[in-house]
Amino acid sequence: MQRGIPTAFAAPMLTELLISGGTYNYVWPYANGREMGQAVEPLFKTVPDAVLKDDALYEYLALVDAIRLGNQREVGLATDHLKSRIMSK
Repeated sequence: MQRGIPTAFAAPMLTELLISGGTYNYVWPYANGREMGQAVEPLFKTVPDAVLKDDALYEYLALVDAIRLGNQREVGLATDHLKSRIMSK
């Protein structure tokens, strides 16, 4: 358990997609984070700082974590959502 920035389906912009049955959310470790959760190593060390400055980047990286960490249903939802977001650009 660690303090950090919510990721995967715990990220604010993704909470509507899936209601987690788990007790703990996933977070990227970040000393100034306000949420407690299961620590997940970000793809890059700079992710926590970068996502605080760019909401779109935050959504994309949270979706990637949902694909990395999710079960089959979560992976499918995250993949579909990521595809739709990329194709709409």
